[in-house]
Amino acid sequence: MRNLILAGAAALAFAVPAAAQETVAVDADGNVYVLTAPQKVMYDGWPAERRVIYDAWPMGVQEYYWTLDPMQVEGWWVLDDAQRVRIYEMTPEARVAAWTSIAAQMNGAAPMASTTATMATTAAASASTMGPRFVSSEVVQPTADAPVAAGAEVPICKPQQQDNCINSWEARKTGNRPLNYWPGKPASEIDTPLPADDPND
Repeated sequence: MRNLILAGAAALAFAVPAAAQETVAVDADGNVYVLTAPQKVMYDGWPAERRVIYDAWPMGVQEYYWTLDPMQVEGWWVLDDAQRVRIYEMTPEARVAAWTSIAAQMNGAAPMASTTATMATTAAASASTMGPRFVSSEVVQPTADAPVAAGAEVPICKPQQQDNCINSWEARKTGNRPLNYWPGKPASEIDTPLPADDPND
């Protein structure tokens, strides 16, 4: 009986097709990507942590990884998963611009502004399975009054002016003296004059 079981196991081992013996990568959704012989050698040589990261990518990202040149592969492993997916989702032209920017950063050069803007625009416009992406683009807007240059004397505030000026009391001890306490409601709601110092002290 034991010999019969061993013979059956040996027959099954020889009956398995060669393709089934190749290394396969399965993504988080259960999609299978069969690695070629050179890819299998590389995959098997990776640390376990890298294989886990690779296996978690969507199948399209796994396939795209194998199209990268050696410089891109080096940069790819510096990125996080959201950045990797973002590059994968880009148009071919945007990918070229993104890889140019990544190469410049890896070589210690500052990325070109137009390349960075192209990446941000393309990434924001593309649909993503990773969820929404929020892009911040703060802009400093000058006020109507010209800003005061460094070292210049700050002008006294005119009526209704609040920016780029100084309160006359602070500058010359003239005009309305600010209260040094909270009177309980805004000054616009108080009809009588208030003392400068808190009467409850």
